[in-house]
Amino acid sequence: MVKHYEMSDGTWKTDDYTYQYRLEITGRMNNAEKDSTFIFLSNIENITFDQAWKAAGFSSNMDDYFDVEVAKFVGMK
Repeated sequence: MVKHYEMSDGTWKTDDYTYQYRLEITGRMNNAEKDSTFIFLSNIENITFDQAWKAAGFSSNMDDYFDVEVAKFVGMK
């Protein structure tokens, strides 16, 4: 969903920001038949599945979203 790439130093970059980690966070949402995987670029090492699905656009509460400098949702599997 968001163009991103790995730099030679192991960090990850979008057009505007650089992140330390690329996280693939897998779990099952309530009443879902199969698991979902959310991909985030992040400057924090751990994001829970509960945080991920909400920050991926499934929450109406803006407090559930990350500041773009902290983490960015870039895709889904």
